[in-house]
Amino acid sequence: MAADRETGGQAAVTAVADSVRDLVRAVRKSKARMTADGRDDDGESATYAVLHMVAAGGPMRASELAACVHSDLSTVSRQAAGLVADGLLERRADPVDGRASLLALTAAGEAAVAAREAGRVAFFGRVLDGWTEDDLRLFARMVGRFTASYDQVHAAVIAERAQREQAGRAQPAAHRSAAHH
Repeated sequence: MAADRETGGQAAVTAVADSVRDLVRAVRKSKARMTADGRDDDGESATYAVLHMVAAGGPMRASELAACVHSDLSTVSRQAAGLVADGLLERRADPVDGRASLLALTAAGEAAVAAREAGRVAFFGRVLDGWTEDDLRLFARMVGRFTASYDQVHAAVIAERAQREQAGRAQPAAHRSAAHH
């Protein structure tokens, strides 16, 4: 009986893994369609990721922003410079350290974030058309739960892999040292 539950559970996990794979493929196809249509979605997405993070977190230093969007400082600094030039972000003196500056949304930046968010919600409204409100709430909870678990487990797997690789590199050095003594 336990084996049947395990097999059923494994089948359910495989079904979820297959569904996630299909979702990733669909997202890649949508990006390819946008690129073929002449839209640079990756550049635009990165720009809006920066704007959205400042909208959500408030004024912040470029280094904090880089950490929040999981990018390097030079890339975020270049993006921020473009957004400042476009009038979507502005630099303000850091009240804690006057030598540093904070990046903050301008009114135009707030409008751009609001327009992008409205477009995103409208798109998903079309995707989810016909779903009941209960289904939508359940789906949102389950996707949120899945996303948090995925992020936590993925980070742990990467950390474990790094530890094994580091231990593997240290082990031959220890053997070489012992052989010379």
